[in-house]
Amino acid sequence: MIARSDGKDARPLTAPSADVVDINAQVSPDGEWIAYEHNDLDSAEVRLVRPDGTDDHALPAPCADPCAAIALPTWLSADRLAYSAVSGPFTEWAASVVLWSIRTDGTQVRRISPAGSEGVFEDQAARLSGDGTYLVFLRVRIADGTSALVRMDRGGLHRLTPWELRADVYDLSTAAHGPTEDLIVFESYGRGTAEDSFVDLATVPADCGSPEECERAIVWLTDNASTGRRNANPQWSPDGRSLVFTDRSSFQEPNAEIWTMRYGGHQRRQVSTYAGFDYRPAWGVG
Repeated sequence: MIARSDGKDARPLTAPSADVVDINAQVSPDGEWIAYEHNDLDSAEVRLVRPDGTDDHALPAPCADPCAAIALPTWLSADRLAYSAVSGPFTEWAASVVLWSIRTDGTQVRRISPAGSEGVFEDQAARLSGDGTYLVFLRVRIADGTSALVRMDRGGLHRLTPWELRADVYDLSTAAHGPTEDLIVFESYGRGTAEDSFVDLATVPADCGSPEECERAIVWLTDNASTGRRNANPQWSPDGRSLVFTDRSSFQEPNAEIWTMRYGGHQRRQVSTYAGFDYRPAWGVG
């Protein structure tokens, strides 16, 4: 679906057939394209579509056996994307989930994930800093299923969140200045016990130092405790002043809605009103 930032003029952007799901939409920095993940029962591919629904086509990313899916697109620039290549054989986990980048015309394919990550980590959702000096991505540790956000720069990899917080969907602000410059917003499943189902939102600076310093710099935007409430799927507005996210009262609640709020967590406003499951919002330029 696509809509104005106030929720008006909502309309379908894609029209998947039965047993097909279109998810994880991301708007290009110039607003010219929307990349999304197109899933059927056996595989997935990344597709590009104009905001008016025209010129819908597959991203020409290579995926030969044992590669089984191309997933989780994110924009690095107006003409370059990052994606995860998922390869078999499959047990409880894929044999590898490796980050790559590619131009929208299918040229200049480059690996992002460090060598040796296959079978140890699953890497996804790379974001490039506003000044182009570092990348952030989500890394899942296969040994225990935990996850953390990491920064990659010329000095190597730097873990930004504790593994036990199980950071998931996140976004890196590309604001050129102000309080959200180099600030990450992320959802966390790890503040309670394994039986708890609530989800919270938090921020962490992408330029923090050691893991201990980064942990001390985490600021929680929500505090759902054991209520079961789930705030998730955060993404910055293009200017970094506001956030879009999803809200639902519990894991069992089928009606998830999209909300916006200012960067500090105030001035919350409901955007969607559909009596169904609205999720994974992406905020692009108009």
